[in-house]
Amino acid sequence: MHFISMLLIASFLFVGHATSAEHQQRFVIDDTTTQITLNNATFFYDYDRQIKAPGDISEFLPQFVPLNKIDKRPQHKLYSKWVSLKLDNQSSSADWVLSFGFARLPKLVVYQVDGGEFEQVLSQDEDAKFDERPVQDPQMYLPLDLKPGHSEFLIEYQTFANAPANLRLHSNANYLSTSQLSILTNASLAGVVAAILLIVIVNLAFNRNTTNVFYAMWTLLFLLIVIDMAGFSFQYFWPNHGFFSGQFSIALMAIVPIFHLLFVRGFLQLKHYHPTLNTVYVLGTWLYIILVPTALYLESVYYNLLASTFVIPLFVYTCIWSFRQKGPGMRTFTYSLINHLLFLNVLTIVGASYGNLIDVFEITSFIKVGYLIEVLLFTVALALQHKSLQGQLVKHLEQQVNALNRTVDSERQVVNEQVNQLKAKEEQLFTDLSHELRTPLTVMKIQVESLQYNIVENVEDSYAKLMTKIDELHKFIDQLMLVTGDRDVASILNKEQVKVAHFINETFQTCMTYVDPKKARLEVVNRLDPHFTMQFDKRSIGNAILEVVKNALKYGGEGVDIKMSAMVTEQNLVLRIEDSGMPLSYDAHRQLFQPLFREEASRSSLSGGKGMGLAVCKKIVECHGGKIDSHNSLLGGLCIEIILPTAETDMALV
Repeated sequence: MHFISMLLIASFLFVGHATSAEHQQRFVIDDTTTQITLNNATFFYDYDRQIKAPGDISEFLPQFVPLNKIDKRPQHKLYSKWVSLKLDNQSSSADWVLSFGFARLPKLVVYQVDGGEFEQVLSQDEDAKFDERPVQDPQMYLPLDLKPGHSEFLIEYQTFANAPANLRLHSNANYLSTSQLSILTNASLAGVVAAILLIVIVNLAFNRNTTNVFYAMWTLLFLLIVIDMAGFSFQYFWPNHGFFSGQFSIALMAIVPIFHLLFVRGFLQLKHYHPTLNTVYVLGTWLYIILVPTALYLESVYYNLLASTFVIPLFVYTCIWSFRQKGPGMRTFTYSLINHLLFLNVLTIVGASYGNLIDVFEITSFIKVGYLIEVLLFTVALALQHKSLQGQLVKHLEQQVNALNRTVDSERQVVNEQVNQLKAKEEQLFTDLSHELRTPLTVMKIQVESLQYNIVENVEDSYAKLMTKIDELHKFIDQLMLVTGDRDVASILNKEQVKVAHFINETFQTCMTYVDPKKARLEVVNRLDPHFTMQFDKRSIGNAILEVVKNALKYGGEGVDIKMSAMVTEQNLVLRIEDSGMPLSYDAHRQLFQPLFREEASRSSLSGGKGMGLAVCKKIVECHGGKIDSHNSLLGGLCIEIILPTAETDMALV
């Protein structure tokens, strides 16, 4: 009896299911109808390619269900989606247009159902040319001839990355307005992105670095994505190459994450500030590079989207880490990355395209809006990070515009001014050197004359003072030798085995004597092993660190924050001094350690010379087999790194 009851219930459910499929909702059209969203129709997702011929359709009609009841799951290959449309045309018009929300469909087959017979109305595949479309529009539109009364259609279609289509039925007038609005919107969006790209390229011309190059490439790819999603590329660039158009779309989606990761890595300077996270980004970049030919070969971006899913935790951590940084533009950059995470990784990729977890029918709008917001925020973040360079950029732009109106005389005047500036620098150099030499020589002359005329009370004291000044002059000449490279630097160094942690603390205490707590703040991060030792000249390396700190105090501005840190890598000791002052330009970083370079007022050297301090530091560090480098700090100002090899290295500079 129990078995019979269960059988009756199962039969009832089966009949009910079949009945619901057989008597699905009809869409009623009257004269007031302008547009109908068809996502409430019944669908069948042919994951296993079960429908191979029109004769197989009848067998699967009972399995057509509303979209919210379909078991959606990721697929690495394109599969056909079937939709059953039952329409009741009570309007006076028979001309209606069906849209899908995509510029291209890899496959589109339309059947009109009449008395159980399936008449094929349209069939197009990935090789179809643009002029073979029933409607010559950048977006995919399908005209339907709806006779008065009931009409039924079966439509088989495939979408890029198996994303959900936004099926809508338009009246002829609504189609024209929708098409015109779509073209205008996409063209305007492409124009905005092109304008941003122009700004990025101009910025790149004056600030040549890899980060700006990656950002320019990423913005260019976004512009191509907008053009491609709008359908302009297929319509105007290669209308006779449908398959290539599909490959072009795949290539864009596969390549754009590469430059996105490269830009994020470069903007945050992860190589300097988070080596572990930098390594993860490098590995992720190589993974995406490998997936580019894979996607083109498989004609699918499934594995690229899968990789973008695994990137989500990486972006979440990056957002948290970057939000905590104090550098200019970091908050704005974090917001842009959160936008990318939400619109593209979560909603578009996991939710709609790859994951099929949610029905996001405006997927192309999500991609374009998400990228547009991100590129705008990225541009703002770059502007904030390079705030000190914006004046220089504007100045260069003004010079370029004014150059069109300059005469030969004005150009000659600019050249003369440059020559005068060079002469002024040379004169200042000789003045400074003369002053440094004249002071000890004057004292020596006085002492000698005093001895010559026997007017000193203590001869030994006069000789001692004379020897002191001779020693000072000798040391000053040694410093000049360091800058010019005219002698063996190693000969004046006293290398010894040093406990590095203790040395850092001693140097920090020495630097603190130059710090006014009311005007500056100096902190040290020293987590070195107390027993870790290296061989170097304590005095010269200590003086080099002191020189960098004194420069930061002098040029960092009021209330400058200075941070000293030390860390040991596999082969090097890295000493980092960074401040919160103003960042330097690209050209300034290139010349910072050149002898006699001065971007502003002259800088003091280790011996009191002017404009040679960092050049002397470079000589000292290179004598130890190391190197010294500079870049802009996340604190907002300058960061100088002194890198010394942990293994003993003897290098004589000639």
